[in-house]
Amino acid sequence: MNSIRQRSGKSTASLLLFTAPFLLVFAVFFLYPLARGVLLSFTDWNGIQRTASFNGLHNYIELFTDDPRFLYSLWITFIFTALTVIVSNALSLVLAVLIESVKRFKNTLRTLFFLPYVFSLVVVGFTWKIMYIEVLPDIAKLSPLLEFLNLDYIGHPQLALYAVIVMNIWFSLGYYMIIYLAGIQTIDASVMEAASLDGATGWTRFRAMTVPLLMPSISICIFTSITSSLKIFDAIFVLTGGGPGYATESIALNIYYEAFGTANRFGYGMAKSVTLGVIVLLVSYLQLKFFKSREVEA
Repeated sequence: MNSIRQRSGKSTASLLLFTAPFLLVFAVFFLYPLARGVLLSFTDWNGIQRTASFNGLHNYIELFTDDPRFLYSLWITFIFTALTVIVSNALSLVLAVLIESVKRFKNTLRTLFFLPYVFSLVVVGFTWKIMYIEVLPDIAKLSPLLEFLNLDYIGHPQLALYAVIVMNIWFSLGYYMIIYLAGIQTIDASVMEAASLDGATGWTRFRAMTVPLLMPSISICIFTSITSSLKIFDAIFVLTGGGPGYATESIALNIYYEAFGTANRFGYGMAKSVTLGVIVLLVSYLQLKFFKSREVEA
């Protein structure tokens, strides 16, 4: 019994020894700033002065009762997230199935579709900004049928958000496609062959077998797309800056302007950051719980 306890103690000590550097870095660079930020959300600190006054729940009450700009950015973020998650995952799943079904140029197609994700989203944002302002209007001049390309996509309040969504879908499509391709390749071919012998059509196999067996991959892609969309900042900042007006201002961008813009209300901005963090955690938990219950094994 004593020897078992000694071995257990040595294993625990070895585990702590190997994980101590990570735990130290994690505590210093994540847990401490997180706790500090939560504390600052209950103050009126402006981000400059060395002292801050505690104001209780005033920041949280204000952002839900007296800050229509924040509530509007919340609505914009949810619209952006819903459309981006649904369209990007649907397109990437279909694209993965189509690429896996072809016999030639698989590697070339994978590389071409994944290539945009290699670049920084800031670079992609500047590129699409040039396309919306200069390239598309020039293409529209080639034919009257292409006149719709001459619209003011990033300057129109009703079109700007969809312009950002299109850019973000194009950017992330290849990343999700690779995950779905990996999931498709893990499906046992004999399962699909048995379904074909039983008379299942291509659509039936896709709906009744491929999708259920891909639930782990779908769960990962949905989780990744939801969290990244709820926290979207750089794409909108580069392409529209939140404009025109506040038509494309996400929560993250609203927090940035509140804490580091002309308002200099860092404590209030931290209250919004904590709220965003709670929203991301809650939505991610519900999504993971929903899809985890639907995962099946081949």
